[in-house]
Amino acid sequence: MLQGLTPGESTAKRGRCRPTRGFNFMSLNAPACQLDFLEIGGGEDLRRYWLDYLRKTHVLVYVVDSSDRNRLPLAKAELHRLLSVDRQLPVVVLGNKQDKPNAVSVSELHEALSLGSVTDDRKLFLLAAQLGSDGALRNSCRGLDTFQDLLLQLI
Repeated sequence: MLQGLTPGESTAKRGRCRPTRGFNFMSLNAPACQLDFLEIGGGEDLRRYWLDYLRKTHVLVYVVDSSDRNRLPLAKAELHRLLSVDRQLPVVVLGNKQDKPNAVSVSELHEALSLGSVTDDRKLFLLAAQLGSDGALRNSCRGLDTFQDLLLQLI
């Protein structure tokens, strides 16, 4: 997912975006600060690291495969496990692969992840996302600048 956020990344390289199989790190320079992103894959062997890094996080960006309906219950369980660690941590849930024919809608994703049960004290955003044919991140925030602005507001 970080590949889709990388400004100046070659279209050919972004077009080969694959699931994260380990760790990816990236920094984005924003007008007021530098945003550092650590992307950790969702494989079962990597989930044990999530809590170690979550304690050092200002915003959780949780990416869900909207087209994999069978794994949504697992995605829900893992998300709520993370949410229970810090009840104030702002969360952006990205429903990825919205361009796939079998993808759940944003409202279906909201229900499948039980986001209505998240307390009112937490800042929570649910966005639809997909990588465009050029490999660039497309989302309901109308592009990278707005997504960066949202993250800056949450920090």
